[in-house]
Formats: sequence, structure tokens, C-alpha cells
Amino acid sequence: MLLPFQLFTYTLELFIFCFMIPTNMFIFIVNLLNWIKVKKLLQVDQLITSISACYILEEVIKSIRFIEKICDNLLLLKIHFALSCMVMSCNVWFSTFLCVYFCLKIVNVKNTLYICLQRNFQKILPWLFVSAILGSVLVSLPFILNITKEDPSNIKLNTSAINRQSKFALMNIKTKDILSYMTLSWIAMLILPISAFTIVTSLLKHINQVQQSFGGFRSPNMKAHVQALSTIISFLVTNVIILLVFSVNVIAHDEIWNYLIYPFYSLSKVVICWNLIKGNRNLKKTLKNIFSILHCTNTSNDVE
Repeated sequence: MLLPFQLFTYTLELFIFCFMIPTNMFIFIVNLLNWIKVKKLLQVDQLITSISACYILEEVIKSIRFIEKICDNLLLLKIHFALSCMVMSCNVWFSTFLCVYFCLKIVNVKNTLYICLQRNFQKILPWLFVSAILGSVLVSLPFILNITKEDPSNIKLNTSAINRQSKFALMNIKTKDILSYMTLSWIAMLILPISAFTIVTSLLKHINQVQQSFGGFRSPNMKAHVQALSTIISFLVTNVIILLVFSVNVIAHDEIWNYLIYPFYSLSKVVICWNLIKGNRNLKKTLKNIFSILHCTNTSNDVE
């Protein structure tokens, strides 16, 4: 029988699933149609599309977790854990690239390396994608090969609060595999606060410059700073939670922390999706058009 907090978590996950799949499919399809139409996709749209693809895959992978819980199959556990880690790692890096893009786009720094990166970011972006995917696969693949089952009866833990029906509830994972994965993730995590700090510094300078101007706080540049900062902060919070979820799964060996932390991760993804749509002109315009069509349809039906 499910405990109250387990029931709450599963219910929340169901609602998040119903939100994340159509929302990210909307982002993915709009950008795909735009690419088919103009034969070109902007850097920001490429990054947003890749993040949305990761969120879609993540929701699909959850189905493997539920099947594994029913079947108690070690192979499914390995596949689910490795795929989850791979997609999360890709997502961390894609979101980092997006934050770096925002930083390069709206912040001007008189530094040779920074200026060179601004000019060549479009050229190196495909290689960044390839590097992130390959790196994520390499650090996640050992989880399939090296995860071994561990009999919960041999470990002295207080599990009275959790209904442990799966004989593979506890996992043995080699320390070197954990360190490899955490190192790759922390490299991305260090870049995020640097981008946030750079944008905050630029924002404060910009505030001083425009307070006396006609536009004031409504200037487009100011809005770009604020929107980019909001997106970066949401990514930063989400990625911290990702590392907490991973740590709980491989270190704490206690499912109760998973049930407590995972809802925050799910909610943070909702905030990110909202920021991605709100901060993208094409996505926001398309969504408004859809709502306008739906509103007109409902109005015409009411009249009839």
C-alpha cells in the first residue's frame, strides 16, 4: 500500500507528465516547422529544441521505471538508471550552453577570449552538442555494465517508512563511475553561476544607464537581461536538484529522500518550460495564436 507522500509524488508526477509532454512537443514541433520553412534554425532555437527533446525523453524513460518496479528486473533497472543519467547529463550541458549563449548575446566584455567566443559560438555549437552527448554517454554507460544487485536484507537501514517490494531497490555502483559522472556535471554547474553573475553585473550597470532615459526599466535591453537572468536562475536551481537526485539514488540508498526531492525537480522543469516559451518571440507568438483560435472557436460555438 502506498504511503501518503508516495501517493502525492506519483499524483504530482502524473500531472507533470501531462504538462511536460504536450508543452515540449509544442516547442519541438514549432521549431521543427520553422526549420522546414526557412531551412535554418537560430542558435537559441537549436538549444531550446535540444532541451525540449531531453525533457520528452526523460518523461518517456519514466515508463521504464514503472515497468521495472512491477517486474523487478535488474536489466530494466540498469537501462532506466543509465538512460536517466545520460539524458540528465545532456540536459545539464544543453542548458549550460543556452545560458552561455544568453551571456554572449546580451553582455559585452572587453576581453579577447570573450570576443572570440562571441564571434565563433555559432561555428563551435555543433561540436559542443557532439561533445556533450558523447561525454554523457561515456559517463553513463558504465552504470549498465557495473550496477549489481544488493540484497536489502544484508544492509541495516531503517526502511520501515518505505514499502520496499523490489529486490533490486538497493544498488552497488562503483565509486569511480559516480565520480566520473559527478565531475562532468560539476563542470557545467560551475559555468552556470559564472553566466548568472556576468548577467547580474551587466544588468546593474544597465540599470544605472537607463534610469534617466525615457525607456527606463521598460527598455528592450533591460527586459532581455531580466528574462535571461530568470532563465539562468531556473536552470541553476534545476541542475542543483538533478545532482541531489543523483546523489540520493547512488549514495543515500534511501527512497524516502527520492520522494521528497523529486517533486521539486519536476516543478522546476515546469518553470523552465514557461521561461523558454515566454522568452522566445516565435514560441510566444505561436502560443498566442493558438489560444486566439481556440477562443474564437469557443465563442462561435457559444453563439450557435
